[in-house]
Amino acid sequence: MNKRGSNAVGVRRYNERLILATVRRLNGASKADLSRITGLSPQAAVRIVESLAEEGRLIKAGKRTGGMGQPSIIYRINGDSGCTIGAEIGRDRLVCTILDFDGRIIACESTATSYPSPASAVEHIRSFARHHMPRLRQEQREGFLGFGIAMPWFIGEWREEAGIATQQAAAWTAPGLEELFQNELDGPVLFENDGNAGALAELMSGAGAGLNNFLYVHIGTFIGGGLILNGEIKRGRNGNAGALASMPVPNGPDVDFLLHSASLYQLSSKETTSDAQWEAWLSHCADALAFTIISANSLLDLDAVVIGGTLSQERLCLLRRLILENMQRSAPRDFFCPELRIGKNGDQAPAIGAALLPLFSTFAPNLISLLKVDKDTADIERK
Repeated sequence: MNKRGSNAVGVRRYNERLILATVRRLNGASKADLSRITGLSPQAAVRIVESLAEEGRLIKAGKRTGGMGQPSIIYRINGDSGCTIGAEIGRDRLVCTILDFDGRIIACESTATSYPSPASAVEHIRSFARHHMPRLRQEQREGFLGFGIAMPWFIGEWREEAGIATQQAAAWTAPGLEELFQNELDGPVLFENDGNAGALAELMSGAGAGLNNFLYVHIGTFIGGGLILNGEIKRGRNGNAGALASMPVPNGPDVDFLLHSASLYQLSSKETTSDAQWEAWLSHCADALAFTIISANSLLDLDAVVIGGTLSQERLCLLRRLILENMQRSAPRDFFCPELRIGKNGDQAPAIGAALLPLFSTFAPNLISLLKVDKDTADIERK
């Protein structure tokens, strides 16, 4: 018989994560707020908050007056209690960022690259860490949680569109790639698809705050995206759910991929592209994205779609309007149109999401932590 249940350590760990996640989402809360919102008993909420405050993860941030009884003490995340480093490795740039424990950006650097090698990417991240870590408070350095790396899972694919050589692309599929980063970087290293990382950034500190189910669309050199379901990244079997680039879209009488309709590589140069060329590209991009959103939402019934990336705020707003106009014309009668939001993290979203990975994996609620398997059952299942 498969004996599964909750253990005390798992429950306590889950409740600590739940309290931290709730305080982070509300940007401050009292013990009574946390008990009411999380469903924990007042006694349990008090114990956990006081324990986290003693550890330095929460700090008192003032009092709330009004109502009956004593003023309520408000607790917030102590950003000085730790930090993380994230890196987005792209086909044409490498972005590094360092966040405090509250997810606020301490430093961010973007470097244009013709196409990075694994060794050059590692050295760039190490150099960024050597430069910025000594400038932090000792408490932040001692609370360092690790590195997050965001990159396209198939960084070597679409070589013709990216203009890279086969040998350059092959370096990213060579054996031992993860071990290279783990061995060369001083701390735990977590990897994530760049679209998923961008979705995580918008979920935790962007336009996705308060949403449980949304599709994130990142418009960059290549189109990408990520999927949030039930407040968590939906990775899929191969970690590529919501990647969008290979999504089929109509192209006249034929079928094409979204990559060829909504990626900025199609423009020779964003600086020299004329207004007429921009208008034509935005119109074509909006048609393809409207088709994609109708297809995705018919299957998933999402709360919203968050659109971000390297486009200016003005062009993102225009693209949003064109998508909505297209969906009003072409969506089926029984279609529930999701809210279309503009991302708040811009082209930094994947790097911010990468830096959030160690924090999210360590301190976000995870129902798996509630489960235990006794030793005898585990041995039986392994056999």
